[in-house]
Amino acid sequence: MLRQIIIAAVAVLILVLSFIMAGGLSERAETPKKAETAAILKKVRAIPVENQEIQTEVQLYGRLIPFEKTELFSEVGGRLLASSKPFRVGTRFAKGELLIKVDKKEAELNLSAQRAQLLSTITSMLPDIKIDFSESLEQWESYRSQLKPQSPVADLPEPKSEREKDFLALKNIYNQYYSIKSAEERLSKYELRAPFSGELTEALINTGSLIRAGQKIGSLMNINAYELQASVPLVDLKYINLGDKVQLQSEDIAGQWKGSISRISSTIDASSQTVKIFIRVAGPKLKENMFLTGEVAASRLANVVEIPRKLLRGDTAVFVIQGGKEKSLALAAVQTVKISEQTALVRGLEDGQALLAEPFPAAYEGMKVELAQ
Repeated sequence: MLRQIIIAAVAVLILVLSFIMAGGLSERAETPKKAETAAILKKVRAIPVENQEIQTEVQLYGRLIPFEKTELFSEVGGRLLASSKPFRVGTRFAKGELLIKVDKKEAELNLSAQRAQLLSTITSMLPDIKIDFSESLEQWESYRSQLKPQSPVADLPEPKSEREKDFLALKNIYNQYYSIKSAEERLSKYELRAPFSGELTEALINTGSLIRAGQKIGSLMNINAYELQASVPLVDLKYINLGDKVQLQSEDIAGQWKGSISRISSTIDASSQTVKIFIRVAGPKLKENMFLTGEVAASRLANVVEIPRKLLRGDTAVFVIQGGKEKSLALAAVQTVKISEQTALVRGLEDGQALLAEPFPAAYEGMKVELAQ
C-alpha cells in the first residue's frame, strides 16, 4: 500500500515539473518573436513636401581670357627711337598713345622728292594746258601754287573733258599723285599707337635696335575687361540665356565678381558633351588665366520640390511615408527636372506628402516604419 502511494506521488511530481518546464519554454519562444517584430519598425524622419517656384542655378568653372589682346607688328623698317614711355612688359598705355617711333628721316626725304617731281611735271605742262585746255588753266595754276615738297598733296583738280583726262594720263600725273599718297600713308606707320587702353604683356625690342617690316614687337592686353571661358553640360544649356547674371569667386584670392553671359557657342564638344559659354567680367584683382568658379542665376522653374539628390531612386522615384497609425514606405514616381551635385529638382509630389528624409540600404516598398519624434 505504501509503495503504491509513493509511486503515485512521484508520478504527480513528474507531471507538475513537466507543466512548469513547458511554460518556461513557451515564454522563451515568444520573446524573440516580439524582438523580431520590434526590429522591423525602423524609426525614420520625414520631410514635408512643399511645391514652389525655384530660381535655378548652374554651376560653372573656367579660365579668364582678356576681352581685348593683340599682337603688335611693325609695318615699316628702321631704327627704333626713344619715346615718352619705355617699351617694357607691364607698361600701360592709353588708347591712341604712342607705343613706338621708328626713324623716318629717310622716308620723309624720299617723299619730298616725289612731291617736287610732281611740281616739276605740272609746271612743265602748264603751257600745253593754256593752249589746249584754257578753261582748266586757272585751277591748275592754283593747284601748282599750293603744292609744296614739305606738305601733303591735295586732291587733283577734276578734268573737264575726256581729252584733258587722257592728256593728264600721258603726262604721268595720276601715277605720280597716287605714288605720293601711298608714301604719305606709309609715313604715318612710322609711329605705332595703342589701339585700345591696355598693358604690354610682351616686349621683343629695345630702343636703338633695328627692326624689320613685318617684325613682331610685342603684345598689348586690355586689363580692364575679361571673359570667363567656361563649359556647361548640354543638359543644363536650356536653363541659361544671353545676359544672365553670374556670381564668380576664386579659390585662391578673396573677393567676388559679377558678370553676365555675353556669348554662347553653337558647337558641342564631342568628348565631354559640353558647350562653351563666355562671361564678361571686370575687376581690379582679376588676371589673365585665373581660374574662377561661379553660379549662373538661370531660369525659374514652377511647381517643383528641391530634395537631396541621395533620396532619388534611379532618378525616377522617391520613398514617401504613408498610412495612418501604422505607417509604411511607398515608392512615388517623380519627374527629375534638374540635377546638381548635391540636390535635385523634381515634379510629381503633392503638397503635404511625407518624404523619407534619410535613405537606408534595407528600405523597400511596403516596409513598416515608425516616425521618429
